[in-house]
Amino acid sequence: MAQRATTTRLAPVETKVDILLVDDDATKRFALKAVLAPLGQNVIEAASGSDALRQLLRQDFAVILLDVRMPVMDGFETAQLIRQRPRSELTPIIFVTALDRAETDMGRGYDLGAVDFVFAPVVPAIMRAKVSVFVELYKAQQELRRYRTQLERLVQERTTALTAINRELEAFSYSVSHDLRAPLLSFNGLNQSLLEDYGNALDPRAKDYLQRMRLASDRMTSVFDGLQMLFRLTSGEIHREQVDISAMARDVVDEMRAANPDRRAEVGISEGMTASADPRLAQILLTNLISNAFKFTAKEPAARIEIGSEMVDGDTRMFVRD
Repeated sequence: MAQRATTTRLAPVETKVDILLVDDDATKRFALKAVLAPLGQNVIEAASGSDALRQLLRQDFAVILLDVRMPVMDGFETAQLIRQRPRSELTPIIFVTALDRAETDMGRGYDLGAVDFVFAPVVPAIMRAKVSVFVELYKAQQELRRYRTQLERLVQERTTALTAINRELEAFSYSVSHDLRAPLLSFNGLNQSLLEDYGNALDPRAKDYLQRMRLASDRMTSVFDGLQMLFRLTSGEIHREQVDISAMARDVVDEMRAANPDRRAEVGISEGMTASADPRLAQILLTNLISNAFKFTAKEPAARIEIGSEMVDGDTRMFVRD
């Protein structure tokens, strides 16, 4: 038997995130690190733009605090290179500068993807508030990625389980087709032989018993056919659309009458029946049900077949009755 897919709990995991602090002044880095300490996250230091780029090659960061004025490669040049890397192109950058607003080319900074500017002197509470927003956003993104990974694993587990179930259904269908149908065919053959060879010698009651046995055997064959059809239907992909069941039923009945022109049966079909269904599967289902109704009323002189719908517990249920 197939093993059941195990259920994985998607429990939240609290982890520290990394913040990149870029400034050529060690004193400023120390001060900013102290400001950020209450957030309880990992603060990684970089003393230059090139050092920052090396850090970004090693890992991802929730947010980058980037000094504007640095030797060799200033903050704007560093930001431009950061944005050129697909892995860090969306990492939030907060520019930190001792320059006043008039001296700072804020337009250029925002064009390079800055999310904010912080001017010295830094107000600790404001700096922590700004950084914490991006820390929480990064955590949420990481959690979503983790959930997606776990959900993909769950889907794979369920897919594996369904594949195993389908194999079992296929094996069962084979068993129905061969192991069960074979003795039933033998029974039908024997029944038919008895009727043909000894039918005239049998009293009406015994003959009626044989005919009832044949009818029961035919119904069992119909059940086996239905099981095989169920397997075929549930193995394929379903494409739903609005289907006119009344019109489809009329077409099926017309086909039945054309195939059996001598057959006399009154068929009532309710108008306006529609359903959201796969047209191919609906056609197969209706054909099977109506065919059975025609088949098992063949010996009735005034057979009536009714195709309609009714409300059951608030739901519309369609039926084929004979």
